[in-house]
Amino acid sequence: MRFTFHAAVALLVLPATQILAQITSSDKLIAPPPRNPALHQRIHPAENSSGALQWLWEYTHPAPLGEAANLRVDARFQAFLQSAFHQPQAMWGPPGSQEPLAAIIPLFLTQYGQVTAADNRYIAMDGCVPNFCAASGLLWIDLGLAHPLAVFAAVNWDPNAHTTQQPQANYNLWLFTSHQISPDALPFALTEAIAHWNIHLAASHRMVPHIQHALLVEPDGQLFPLNPDRIGANVIAPQPETSTSQPSPTPPSGR
Repeated sequence: MRFTFHAAVALLVLPATQILAQITSSDKLIAPPPRNPALHQRIHPAENSSGALQWLWEYTHPAPLGEAANLRVDARFQAFLQSAFHQPQAMWGPPGSQEPLAAIIPLFLTQYGQVTAADNRYIAMDGCVPNFCAASGLLWIDLGLAHPLAVFAAVNWDPNAHTTQQPQANYNLWLFTSHQISPDALPFALTEAIAHWNIHLAASHRMVPHIQHALLVEPDGQLFPLNPDRIGANVIAPQPETSTSQPSPTPPSGR
């Protein structure tokens, strides 16, 4: 069943529909890193083909952290986000502000950010909102397709019960996609990336969220509820932030 975007908030406070998602593997196309990547070459937003996005590989070095801070300010990255993500969002900003999703993504990838590559095909960038890692994000890109698939996984705290310093706190997960994918057959590499993200958070003594509700948000804004445990979430026991530099448990102004 499809849902309108305006039902998002109401849907997230209800038990998630138990969808047993059949996970299938993506095709086996490979997009190798370029030998001589062009630095900061301008790209038109419409040129989001696999070949036009090869410059992303340069930001995965040096491994294993990459250069997240430089990628966020690259004009090509900003153009890519604006071209790939057009759907509305209701997870951040003052009520009714309708701040563009493309403007929210870099914020959710700021603190602790890193850029990694996998299987010579996938690029992932993660991080959290500065001083409030109860709001975090993972940007996953499949460059092995003629028209690359980008998915922004956004996690945000549910303030209705426990505080962010309690492992019993609940969180919502939003999957925003650059083009339509089946909620019953999410790419296996995507669910694997979400699972590895949780494992990385635990190893880094960062906050590991318990995802209570999950939604797939298609490019046209239509919503599909997902079973969090079927998409790679909740593979690690939840834990509060325990790293040396602890973010504030209080959300920034405007939330």
